[in-house]
Amino acid sequence: MGRLVDRHRDLAGWLVTLLFTLVAAPVLACIVGVSGSLADHNGPPPLCEEAVAANMCEETSLRVVGVHVVISGAMWLLLWAIPWWRGLRTVRVLLAVAATVVLVLLPVRMFDWFSHS
Repeated sequence: MGRLVDRHRDLAGWLVTLLFTLVAAPVLACIVGVSGSLADHNGPPPLCEEAVAANMCEETSLRVVGVHVVISGAMWLLLWAIPWWRGLRTVRVLLAVAATVVLVLLPVRMFDWFSHS
């Protein structure tokens, strides 16, 4: 019976994926956030439009930040659970990209870039 997954060692690829995601995801999210904060707008972020009347903008923002950080962090921790086999490299990279996308979508959601034309 043949193997379904190549079980040769890919320890270096495993470590690089973990470390690159740990460093690159927050950096990319910060770059997107800084570019979003440089946009021409005054006042609170669009995410807080409904919460501003009750003076709950900070709580709303922290809740959204927390959700994105927890989901991305859980995905990153899941990367540790994937074995370092060469056949699972694609799975690791896709999970790392998904964790990065979750973090990068945080500033996109905060500044609500897609709702305005």
